[in-house]
Amino acid sequence: MPYVSPFGVASTHPDKSGTEPTVLLRLLGDDGIHLAEHESHRLPPQTAELLAYLELRGGRRARRPALVGALWPDLPESVGRRRLSRLLWRTNRSLPWELTYTEGETVHLTDALASDWRLAEEALERVTRPGVPPRARDLEMLRQPLMSDVRSAWAEMHQAGWDERRFHALREAGHSLLAGGLPHEAAETATFLVAWEPLDEPSHLLLMRAFVEIGAPSRAAELFRDLRRRLRRELGVEPAPELAVLAGQPAYGS
Repeated sequence: MPYVSPFGVASTHPDKSGTEPTVLLRLLGDDGIHLAEHESHRLPPQTAELLAYLELRGGRRARRPALVGALWPDLPESVGRRRLSRLLWRTNRSLPWELTYTEGETVHLTDALASDWRLAEEALERVTRPGVPPRARDLEMLRQPLMSDVRSAWAEMHQAGWDERRFHALREAGHSLLAGGLPHEAAETATFLVAWEPLDEPSHLLLMRAFVEIGAPSRAAELFRDLRRRLRRELGVEPAPELAVLAGQPAYGS
């Protein structure tokens, strides 16, 4: 009989060779790392960071020195190793699944654990396929930050990489939507990008084009004027001429 956890996920306590993922680790979103998509069951911070670190590593495994250096970078390795041993013990003992196992110096995630990170990677690949209209579900996933409540140096590297990749993928998706005759959907994506990066001219150009396609050229002109004010004030430069042309405004001067 499968065990039904407090997270509402059936599990048969698969061992390290299990093949069916039964637990979902959520790394994306504004509400922290947790299991099975239930905010009320957020993981303890160190458990969350341990599982996230392993999930984002190639092969979903890491040697103990790397884990110690990532989780406790300011501690002597001997102290960090003791803390890691206790953390691994607590992680498997406090949950209804064994999510990690060790082989000598290497710590692995078991096959019992799936993650929305893997789904996000697939979504990013789909939205950048030429000639394929992006799906709303994929676009929504790419709007989510990675490990929003983790502030470790190792996490910041992954977060910066994810942000750069998803930003460009969303902009590419916006162009695909516009080319596919979906200006309202393109405008929604471009609005998100403009709010994220208020000085990014290509995102403004995408949104202005969507407004023109929708039949709202006045909104495109207003957006251009706002961008021009920002660029002049913060960078001392003018918008690219193609934005001015689209807005029906002079390229330079006041």
